[in-house]
Amino acid sequence: MDTCPQKYCPPPSRSLPSPANLQPLPSITDLLTTLQSKSWFSETTIAIKASISGTPVFEYAHRAGGKDVGNLYDTQIRIASVTKVFTVLAVLLSRPSIGWEDSIVKFVPGLDEEVYAEVTIKSLAEQTSGLGRFGYVGDLALVPGFSPSQLGLPSVTDGLPSGDVYPGGKICSRDEVIDMFNNTAYIPTSPNSGPMYSNIAYNLLGMALEHVHSKSYQQIIQELILDPIGMLNSSFETPTDKSTAILPPAGERWFAHPFGNFDPCGGIWSTPNDMLLFLEAIQTHKLLSPAQTRKWLQPSSLLPSLHQLVGAPWEIFRPTDVDLAVPRPIDLYTKAGGVAGYSSYAVLVPEHNIALTIHVAGNDSTAATQTLLPMIAKPLIAYADDQARKQASTKYAGTYRSMDGNNSISISVDDGPGLHIETAVLNGVAIIPALAAAQGLDPLKASARSYPSNSDILNRQKEEWSILLDRINEGTARGFAEQYCASWNWADKLRYAGQSLDKIVFHVSENKATGIEMVGWRTMLPKSDG
Repeated sequence: MDTCPQKYCPPPSRSLPSPANLQPLPSITDLLTTLQSKSWFSETTIAIKASISGTPVFEYAHRAGGKDVGNLYDTQIRIASVTKVFTVLAVLLSRPSIGWEDSIVKFVPGLDEEVYAEVTIKSLAEQTSGLGRFGYVGDLALVPGFSPSQLGLPSVTDGLPSGDVYPGGKICSRDEVIDMFNNTAYIPTSPNSGPMYSNIAYNLLGMALEHVHSKSYQQIIQELILDPIGMLNSSFETPTDKSTAILPPAGERWFAHPFGNFDPCGGIWSTPNDMLLFLEAIQTHKLLSPAQTRKWLQPSSLLPSLHQLVGAPWEIFRPTDVDLAVPRPIDLYTKAGGVAGYSSYAVLVPEHNIALTIHVAGNDSTAATQTLLPMIAKPLIAYADDQARKQASTKYAGTYRSMDGNNSISISVDDGPGLHIETAVLNGVAIIPALAAAQGLDPLKASARSYPSNSDILNRQKEEWSILLDRINEGTARGFAEQYCASWNWADKLRYAGQSLDKIVFHVSENKATGIEMVGWRTMLPKSDG
């Protein structure tokens, strides 16, 4: 376990604005060497694309031996459970017809109303419904060639239908699906408790969408998401042309069959270019407002690991081993997908406006994606973070001074988070020690930083930032639950005549700060040329 505490306690928001207009990521020198050393490399197809603030910064493609495929970035590969992101987005786009706290029984006639009354749309999307993973799919009793004696099981020949059992098999009718959900062997247990991964939860979400739209799930996704974004090469239809899709080699039993009732949890075929377009559409709020997007990109459940959380349907990682100038956890909102032969990752890093998509096909596709995610994400985040600091220094660093020279603030980018307020003197008062004393802190040790506080107006003519006094941890122990680092509780501590004393506004022209407005002091300080 990581035992090194953070020195600074920044607020629970971005440290600096995301970088923009970047050059391609410098070569990841060990990428090819590392991949080539893997036993699966030669027989694995890989396609990766990444952008930062909409600018392409990295791509990598490798074709498995013997596969005659042209541009891999426009080649269809099954994304499997990454489809769940589309399902949740369609639900969010269907409000108010589908409410987040609505019970699923409102939308799926025939469900046992007593059993499912407290199973909400939210709990299904966030994997806390209490439903199991698959239903009939993959039940060992019906897997061809399985012998119960392998696991010391008795022979059982009754109790299961003939549908939704194995890829390419008979698809269950709607009545059979409802019967499964109402069967006591499959009903949810303890809704709204800890998360448990469930594919059939997403089948119910798909049925809810069909109920309110009076259309097939596939048509709903096409009209609400694929068409508006322009994802021309994405669909639920299983491709047949090996020149435009990665399909199973002869003799391999990859899961290339239609998903049927499981389309809402894993049925989409897409391309790396389409998927990057999709992730960038989320970043730029093409379908959801900024506030709705931020609400969606939030954790909903904790996990035993300090580095993992769960969202809807996000699998959130918080690595602390990325090479950053200011060591801290970085939030990666990911969704993995994996079936036999195919594995994928969709990744968003909100702090740095990173979009990353990884597509893999091969017998060891899951091992490949698990290797590739940190291999690509860590240098990508480090690069974005370094560029954010350099761009912030160019844009904001300097001295801001009144015309009479009596009021001034000096800003820099140093070895800490955000912008360092080196000095701040207003009306003859050094305000950082004064603010510290007013909040019961030692004025002799006072220091402060500034952080973006209103992301909706970043990169505009007026940007709202906040002043936060540093609470620097100078010890070597974390203390109980890192109580020393409760920065979310420190904002907006002091106001004067209605105005917050921690609010400042940068005035910006041509991507350069031209002045700082000290809101609480009713003072505007132009940037000094000297």
